[in-house]
Amino acid sequence: LLDLVKDRDQAIQDIVRSETRGETPEERAKLKAIVGGMFDFKSYARLCLGRYWAERTEAERQDFVQVNHQLIEKNYSNPALYTKADKIEYAGVELDGKEAVVKTEVFYKSETSTIDYQLHLIDGKWLIYDMVIDDLSIGKSNRSQFRKEIRKSSFDGLMKKLRKKLEEDKDEGKGGA
Repeated sequence: LLDLVKDRDQAIQDIVRSETRGETPEERAKLKAIVGGMFDFKSYARLCLGRYWAERTEAERQDFVQVNHQLIEKNYSNPALYTKADKIEYAGVELDGKEAVVKTEVFYKSETSTIDYQLHLIDGKWLIYDMVIDDLSIGKSNRSQFRKEIRKSSFDGLMKKLRKKLEEDKDEGKGGA
């Protein structure tokens, strides 16, 4: 498992440290493939939605998974995200049957962060379903935000907000600075 995460990180570093720094469409597509290839989007979406998952129809669940898939790829295939780190240390693996945590420490110029990749075994393949960054679960943090939005408006309101975020991000990418 440690090698799995190391190999993934090395593949990302090879792209973002290239001459074009991961900014070509081909490199962005490779980053998306690397990020998406190790991620269990359905389990992540279920974690983010929490108790509201059971209330959704299968079509709503699939739609929610797809929107989250797009947001994760967008957020985690940005080359700038990976060029800030000076060094990554792999602190170890905690394995408990079909669940595992790969612990890493990321060193930046003036600070250090911990990133724990939570994985589980699905159909013979280890997939990430959450990341805990400096003791904060990304999935649970999103669950809190999503719960507030559902209470404030509705599940449909949450979906509109998430889709709007995807569209805004697409629009931002067109102008160029």
